[in-house]
Amino acid sequence: MTQPSLPKTMRSLVAPHYGPPSTYQIQTLPTPTSIPPTSVLLRIHAAEVSTGITQLASGQFRLLTSASFPLPLCIGGSGTVVSIGSAVTTLRAGDPVYGLYFKHGIFPPPVCGFASEYAVVPADVLLPKPESLSFEEAAALSGIGVTAYQCFKRYFELRGMDIKSAGGELEGKTVFATGALSACGSVFAQAAKNVFGARVVATVSTGKMGLVEGILPGVVDELVDYQKEDVVARVGKGKVDLVLNSQWDLVGLFPLANPYTGVVVSIASLPGPETMRRMIGESKVPFAGLIIWLLTLAYMWYDFKLRGTNVKHDFVSGNPGNREDLEASGEWIASGKIKAVMTVVDFNDIDAVRRGCEMVATGKGGLGKLVIKLI
Repeated sequence: MTQPSLPKTMRSLVAPHYGPPSTYQIQTLPTPTSIPPTSVLLRIHAAEVSTGITQLASGQFRLLTSASFPLPLCIGGSGTVVSIGSAVTTLRAGDPVYGLYFKHGIFPPPVCGFASEYAVVPADVLLPKPESLSFEEAAALSGIGVTAYQCFKRYFELRGMDIKSAGGELEGKTVFATGALSACGSVFAQAAKNVFGARVVATVSTGKMGLVEGILPGVVDELVDYQKEDVVARVGKGKVDLVLNSQWDLVGLFPLANPYTGVVVSIASLPGPETMRRMIGESKVPFAGLIIWLLTLAYMWYDFKLRGTNVKHDFVSGNPGNREDLEASGEWIASGKIKAVMTVVDFNDIDAVRRGCEMVATGKGGLGKLVIKLI
């Protein structure tokens, strides 16, 4: 399907070649006009910036996959439907939506360019934007909402339960989340408190200690300054029922978990071999067998570090391609149980965009999810 009334060109935030965020540019590209049957064309209002897209743009995945340049950036955000593919029945022109274009079994994830004035996105990864949310808020939650849901879902699975029938199993128990004001940690903490009624312990840097209660009122029960305190000593060994990790120091958090019933779920460590197989799917990835073998060794190391305990652990890669999970996370968002913690920069301010993307790439200095506002 074509849209003849569209402008012939659009502005897009791109990586012109492999490099850090300081090299990103706003370029003029052709406006997409061909819409696959199951996709929609969006006029983008806001885009979220993930660590993964900065890693792809920097060349960190070049041994696994190649990128075409200029590379349009961002795979998540929000916008208004301009036109729909011939097989789309759930959306229509004018609908405000949000979502993340990422599905397991596709590696690398397709780059649709949410940080562009227009983008073509599969309809099945999009949700209606609640009226109560701004486009920026919706963009901020477009990916981490479903990832958080799937982390809690995995917790219940490892405990032999179903998230839909677990009832108050987590109520009153202790959930630990790294980075109370990070994009991921802030949503983990809110879900633990507002959805499951857990006691929440979270970390934050020294400079942000005084910000947490104002941004997340009543969410965090115990706040730990990880720059000044030994987290394990402060929280206590074996005192946590669910550890939700969004930092690379996974093994250092193992002692927090209850040795009999504790669970550790991570989104920032190495994926397990089975998770990697699902992520790769039928994609042709160089050295896939070697990668799976190395990950198997890594998980043997994790198991060794947990020897003598009954602690369960796993890595979760958020998958908006699971429509049931996506819609369940959308209910959390629509009900206000999780809200966006974000930093918004203007698309036209390329220096601010570059600075913000650099914070995402390094994981230092940012507050919540970085959102680029286009409209």
